[in-house]
Amino acid sequence: MGPGRVKRVFPGGNTGRGFYSFYHYIIRPDAKRIFVIKGGPGVGKSTFMKRLGEAMLERGYDVEFHHCSSDNSSLDGVVFPTISVALIDGTAPHVVDPRNPGAVDEIIHLGDFWNEAGMRKHRREIIRLNREVSQLFDRAYRLLRAASVVYAGLEEANCEAMNFGRANVMASELVEAVLGHRKASERPGYGRHLFASAITPDGMVNYLDTILAPMEQKYVIEGGPGTGKSTLLRKVGNAATEAGLDVEFYHCALNPDKVEHVVIPEIGVALTKSIEPHTYRSAPEDVVIDMDRCLDRGVVARNREVMREHEVVFWDLFNRAVRYISLAKRAHDEMETYYIPNMDFEAVDRLWQSTLRRILDYAEEVQLAGR
Repeated sequence: MGPGRVKRVFPGGNTGRGFYSFYHYIIRPDAKRIFVIKGGPGVGKSTFMKRLGEAMLERGYDVEFHHCSSDNSSLDGVVFPTISVALIDGTAPHVVDPRNPGAVDEIIHLGDFWNEAGMRKHRREIIRLNREVSQLFDRAYRLLRAASVVYAGLEEANCEAMNFGRANVMASELVEAVLGHRKASERPGYGRHLFASAITPDGMVNYLDTILAPMEQKYVIEGGPGTGKSTLLRKVGNAATEAGLDVEFYHCALNPDKVEHVVIPEIGVALTKSIEPHTYRSAPEDVVIDMDRCLDRGVVARNREVMREHEVVFWDLFNRAVRYISLAKRAHDEMETYYIPNMDFEAVDRLWQSTLRRILDYAEEVQLAGR
């Protein structure tokens, strides 16, 4: 058996509405097993999950790595979809607690392996840095909120030029192209909501290639802000769930109310927006749909200067917000230095090995049940 396939996503994001969480969509609540990992910064939660993911990947299992938007090199979760097992970081700002304790969920507390007396010596520094991280994120979120208001101005300028009747026709044609003659099902599909991209200390980061590459047919939706791309995507996604298909909805990193990408794995179809800052270069076999065809060029020309001004202001606010998120990561990294020397990582490693054995046992149970 060769190595499994990797998918990389974000379960939460730094948005114009503050930190926004889709953690309840990491895995379904009726999963076989959910490990909720607790512990402070620097105790090894991300490494613990990453190593388990890599170990299962080597054994041929598909793995979803759920990245942290505040440090995209770290993980907030790992999912093994074929055996319905997940590990989830349950600490702030995305506090997760067991919903079905014992039956499905359990807590792994890495704080059991720290030297509390050693950390108490740095009590003041830890409290100060925690406060600093919160303040920096508050500043970043205020700027992102302002940036989203400015971006709405860009959308409004194009909305004035839109022929929404034509946009509705294009949406109807796309639904038919994707779903054919599939009708509404008595058992609707499951809609899963996540982020494909996130506003991180490194700016906008996405893992679209790991999400879209396995899909056989791709539709690329192009067009400026406010041309109805998200509405079109949501219409297709909703029609697919009504037809009984499971659908993955990937939301906008700045405005989580908007849908950026829709993936329908069962029929091998993906629909993606291509617009800054997450442009997608279409391949010759992709179907490109240009929503700018619905614009009145005269109105667009009249609003061009206003849109240029809004773009300048938007990117200034956005980049300032990223700077504060980067400073918050730096303060968080400093806080980790007070935890790392006070951890018994040999004990953590023993727990890691026993957890891997348990996950492999769950995998064997699934295989036996499938025979």
